Amino acid sequence: MAYRFVMALTTFVRSGPQLPLVAGGSIAIVGIVSGLIIEDGPILCPFRRCTGGYCPGCGGTRAVGHLARGDVSQAWLSHPWVVLAAIQTVAMGGLVAALPNGVRTVRRLAQPLLVANMVLVLMIWVARLAAGTIPLPLV
Repeated sequence: MAYRFVMALTTFVRSGPQLPLVAGGSIAIVGIVSGLIIEDGPILCPFRRCTGGYCPGCGGTRAVGHLARGDVSQAWLSHPWVVLAAIQTVAMGGLVAALPNGVRTVRRLAQPLLVANMVLVLMIWVARLAAGTIPLPLV
């Protein structure tokens, strides 16, 4: 049963223009739920539990929650990459909607954007560690 649901969802997302809709709905759900449990909830990040420091993605869920509630400045403070990823998502949705071959264009850009985002997340993490805005691991 779960397998069929996942396969149906995968087919739905891969079919093209629905991706921004799915992404937006996911952000809204995380925003609602995170407002209820994330701020004062338990530490779920295995990296943080083991090292005491923040991983490259720590703060991302809080940032999505702030962004979903419309608080861009708090989202930026929680994790700047989430705000940048939201802008990219909107831009990709715009490409899909505006161009006749938008889905193909987005698929062609996906891999370079993925690599660029991975590098960006690591650069943001190092910058946050250097600035002292997040705890160092194993200290």
